[in-house]
Amino acid sequence: MKGSAEQKPSSFEAVFAAYVVVATFVLGYGYWRLATRQNEQDAKIEQQRQEQQGALSRLQQEADDKRAADDFEIQVISLASPHLWKLTQSGREAATSQRIVAAAAGLLSSKGRPALAQMVEKIRAESAPIARSEPRAAVEEPAASITPPSAWLVLLATLPGDDLKLAEGVANEKLRAAKDLGTAPVVSIYKTRLKGRYVVVLGQPAARSAALAAAAEARRRNLSADAFAEADDGWELIGTAPFPTDIRSASSH
Repeated sequence: MKGSAEQKPSSFEAVFAAYVVVATFVLGYGYWRLATRQNEQDAKIEQQRQEQQGALSRLQQEADDKRAADDFEIQVISLASPHLWKLTQSGREAATSQRIVAAAAGLLSSKGRPALAQMVEKIRAESAPIARSEPRAAVEEPAASITPPSAWLVLLATLPGDDLKLAEGVANEKLRAAKDLGTAPVVSIYKTRLKGRYVVVLGQPAARSAALAAAAEARRRNLSADAFAEADDGWELIGTAPFPTDIRSASSH
């Protein structure tokens, strides 16, 4: 009888064994839930990281595409800019130049870059017979209107704001140099607003990319070693070359 009693577990041992089983299950379940939540958080973090990485990649790609489009536009305008001055001329060589410019403008316009096409339209409009037949004062008056805020100018020289004759002389020299290069540009004098200086400007206000290309072409052809493009800040148009020069008569001596 004593041996059989020892083989049966006491009630305390049974309860303790059941507690151990339950505690083991609870701990195991708790660890499993913790691991599951950790995995879910890791998955969410990884998903967010991938989304952020994808967004950064898209932004970088868009920036690269825009930079490539800007570079392509500048290259095309640089290639076409030597032919712009022949848009108003006649002859076989002028016709070839006009076809080159038209093809370049059409290519850029198809890519959403109308700056060159707008420049061509402006050059042709300014060289229309009606504009040439009007007196000089009547032609210059509309040009004195305020240009759009997005307009850029090509600066060939910057001069003190207290010597207009000096600025006119430099503008005449730049006009003669441009004509010697076989071009027929517009050379004007503007006065800046902040520092009140005179600047000699090549051509008409244009888009930024077109102005950058024209400035690069002016440097390449040695029209001005330090030609650069700058945004028009509502500068005052003083006049357009050629300017009259002081010619002293022999009697004055």
